[in-house]
Amino acid sequence: MKALAEAAAPLVDRAVVAERRTRWETEHTRQREASAARARALAADTPIDMAWLSRSIGDLVDDGTILVNEYDFDAGQAAFTRPGSYFGASPAGGLGWGLGAALGAKLAAPDKTVICCVGDGAYIFGSPTAAHFVSRAYGVPVLFVVFNNRMWNAVKKAVQTHASDGWAVRTGIMPLTELDPAPDYELVCRASGGHAERVEDPAQLPAALERALRVVREEKRQALLNVICKKP
Repeated sequence: MKALAEAAAPLVDRAVVAERRTRWETEHTRQREASAARARALAADTPIDMAWLSRSIGDLVDDGTILVNEYDFDAGQAAFTRPGSYFGASPAGGLGWGLGAALGAKLAAPDKTVICCVGDGAYIFGSPTAAHFVSRAYGVPVLFVVFNNRMWNAVKKAVQTHASDGWAVRTGIMPLTELDPAPDYELVCRASGGHAERVEDPAQLPAALERALRVVREEKRQALLNVICKKP
């Protein structure tokens, strides 16, 4: 690799490289500022907007954090600077992988803080009773954040995409998409000794996240936030 770099060096126009770097750095900054502005504009919305929830989590991400995202976290609201610090959904995967992946990430990197962001449907598919049991039984503290929009939105989107003129879209009746009345997901975590809260006020979200992270980092216990988000 070193020899290849040395051989290619005389062929590189450094002025062109510098101009391209500056151009893309400027564009990157513009995109990040636009994402932040969009989240701030929605910061007072009730139910909570997922962009504001993502921003609130993103502001807490540091070099000691691993984030596992099953669907709803907006990665544009955070800065990941290290390989292996962010894991998103593979198109080859299916609903329910996030909880187990987060536990696995914590086992692999016990010195890191692991935050697992999942939709409420993905949380159900992830066998949460088993996941929280494992966290407690094996001392694997993770912060689980449920982006609760009371819907299997992935199913709804699939129907809208593949049968856009079908009966379900025309009538607005889509069986197996609604998750109302929603379970009290925080109680599932508490049943295995975890700290858990239901969060509905966007102004209280940052403080709730700080409390939950303190439990995970200092008390070495799992935590869960059931965040009530806008319904699509």
